[in-house]
Amino acid sequence: MSTNFWQEKITIGNLSFPRFMAAPLDGVTDSPLRQLIREFSPEALLFSEMRHVACVANEKDQKSVLHKQFEKPLAFQVTANTLDFIDVAVEKILAQKFDMINLNAGCPSRVVIRSGSGSALMGDRLRLESILKRIYQLVAGKIPFTLKMRAGFKIRNAIEVAKMAQDCGVSMIIIHPRTQPEMSVAPLDFDLAKQVKESIQIPLVFSGELKTFADCKATYEKTGVDGFMIGRALWGVPWKIREIMEVSQGGSFFISRVASIECAIRHCNLVLEHYGPRGFASFKKQIPYYVWGLDNAAEIRKKLVLSESSDEMLSYLKALICDEKARE
Repeated sequence: MSTNFWQEKITIGNLSFPRFMAAPLDGVTDSPLRQLIREFSPEALLFSEMRHVACVANEKDQKSVLHKQFEKPLAFQVTANTLDFIDVAVEKILAQKFDMINLNAGCPSRVVIRSGSGSALMGDRLRLESILKRIYQLVAGKIPFTLKMRAGFKIRNAIEVAKMAQDCGVSMIIIHPRTQPEMSVAPLDFDLAKQVKESIQIPLVFSGELKTFADCKATYEKTGVDGFMIGRALWGVPWKIREIMEVSQGGSFFISRVASIECAIRHCNLVLEHYGPRGFASFKKQIPYYVWGLDNAAEIRKKLVLSESSDEMLSYLKALICDEKARE
């Protein structure tokens, strides 16, 4: 490891980013959360939620590709099961000036794999190869093209797929080292990730159970990977990448209880601005994490989740701020 490893950036195509990046999580890393992450981490690479190329190609309002300039650098993640719709989808993504396009060949969701998309692509290498080649033809010389994958679909073939992807023009690979049936419960296969790293010349980013800098450091020591994708740890903690970055450079990061609640209020307002009233229900799955360290947290979380309106939730959050300030 270079003495400056954690300070150095990872180079993907013609672009460079810090080694810690935000994972694409459907229904979580939407525009409101990405905006908050960006406030804490100005340079981190962020990813959109995964969208099938047919969705991107056929939607009338182009909602999936709309984003704020403030969110960049931003990669757009697609999945596909045929060559259909790829050309139109990529044209729309390029028109919106995303910094990167990423193909998801790793999603284990049964709904996704039934269509032959996501991690099912790793079980059909000829189909995956044709999709990789077509996307690369469309974006070559414009933006980097990257791949997210697992250890394999039903069998471990990550090494073979990684080599193929590199030959197809992929500039970086993200690996979650479990197969599709293993979902998120089996032990992570660090040995396989290390073997993939040693078999390719392009950067390899690790995805899976990275919550602290200690997790990232231990993963690096086991695998030698180039970058680290932070996923579930971002739920209600948009400062998580900033925290990990600060610790990696010998510092520390602290956010007060009041600041955490204020961030929750801002998040709620961004959700309402982005989705309208219908976004309130989806925000409830993130709000508990903002109040994790408060006294009587369980009771507070219950009251927030049972709020019947955004006004009720925001009013309660503001009252919590007053209570916390009174204790200071």
